[in-house]
Amino acid sequence: MTSIKDSLASDMKQAMRDKDIVRKDTLRMLRAAIQRREVDERIELDEAQVLAVIEKLVKQARDSISQFEEATGATVEII
Repeated sequence: MTSIKDSLASDMKQAMRDKDIVRKDTLRMLRAAIQRREVDERIELDEAQVLAVIEKLVKQARDSISQFEEATGATVEII
């Protein structure tokens, strides 16, 4: 079974090959957040810790979207 980090790396490579800029940038952001936490804490994250980082980023994105919608009255369609 492949780890989440390995899966993110291979998905990012495939997004580069497919020239899918949004997907590539999203995966790159996820990998950077994981690596940043590993460097800050000087540890290698296990699967549960990687999922916690991803969940935190998803929550931040949802909060940003809801704040934008409240401020502008517009809606954001999430693909």
